[in-house]
Amino acid sequence: MKIVSVSQDFFDLVEGDRELMLKRDRPCSVVVRLRFRGKRRDFAVPLRSDIAPNVPKDQYFALPPRPATRPGCRHGIHYVKMFPITKAYQRRFRTEGSAYYETLQRIIDGNTKRIVSECQEYLDRYEREGRPRFAVDIDRIVGLLEGGK
Repeated sequence: MKIVSVSQDFFDLVEGDRELMLKRDRPCSVVVRLRFRGKRRDFAVPLRSDIAPNVPKDQYFALPPRPATRPGCRHGIHYVKMFPITKAYQRRFRTEGSAYYETLQRIIDGNTKRIVSECQEYLDRYEREGRPRFAVDIDRIVGLLEGGK
């Protein structure tokens, strides 16, 4: 699993989703080939610094806090903010030379199986129960990526 950033072209395409993490150069972990509505797709899952302490633990994978993480908040890979993406919108995110990001990459590499499994569980729940509160509208983005709407 790699850490990437997302191109501005992607955000221009999908603008209007209030829950999409639109911060420029935000690192995302790319989970390749998850099943959603009967089709396999690539998903980007944002790394977030200020996940509220009351967020259920099954909605994110905890990572070491960043210096910018507010006291009491969590830093992690936040599943409800995941969105489908194609390779065309992925940009390299340099982890080399940053002890912090190299550590994150090692943690992610050591937990890839768990992260992929938890992401797939989230998508299965999304399909069964509908979009949770504060979640990205995955169906809308799939439609935009496929040229609809």
